[in-house]
Amino acid sequence: MKILLLGATGRTGIRIVEEAARRGDEISAIARDPGKLSEYQIDITRGTPYEEETVETAIAGCDAVINVLNISRKSDNPWASLRSPRDLISQSAHNALTAMEQVGINRFIALSTIGAGRSWQNIPWLLKAIVSISNLKYPFRDHGRQEEILENSPMDYTICRAPMLTDDEAAAGAVATPEGTPPASRVLSRSAAAEFFLDIIEDSSHIREVIHLSNKPD
Repeated sequence: MKILLLGATGRTGIRIVEEAARRGDEISAIARDPGKLSEYQIDITRGTPYEEETVETAIAGCDAVINVLNISRKSDNPWASLRSPRDLISQSAHNALTAMEQVGINRFIALSTIGAGRSWQNIPWLLKAIVSISNLKYPFRDHGRQEEILENSPMDYTICRAPMLTDDEAAAGAVATPEGTPPASRVLSRSAAAEFFLDIIEDSSHIREVIHLSNKPD
């Protein structure tokens, strides 16, 4: 299996690259600086998924797409200025869907966030207030746009809304709960997410579903 991974140089993306290598799967990645991925045996296309032509090149030979892009800021401060376009997530997803139609593949896994799209109404009022007045609002809004694009497409998507992501190892792995129900825990390990994404591509589960994804409770 070969996967086009959008966001391969990020903290979640690297975990997917490593998990794919353990399983013998191939990764096609897009990077402005291919040197960031030089230690991995993967196909790298120089550029950004914000560019339609770059995505068309990178998707050749792939069987599925995983999008773990986020809108980054210059620091962790919620009011820090943005380093990426406000529509990076949704525009990259749009480019990938267009390329998928051209090459005839239909499996798309998207990492979203609890609070995006319809789940906005379910997050605490304090978080809503902070998001609304800071630059955190841009990734929340753009994750929501990606969700809408996918739900209006004919693709076999799975939208995985996550709570807080961590770099901790989750021995029990990740668990999905249906949209409209609380996640099983308040955090999601990036390594557990990587395993889950590849599992559901392999077994074709959660097709055209929006789920909440979190660590299994201990």
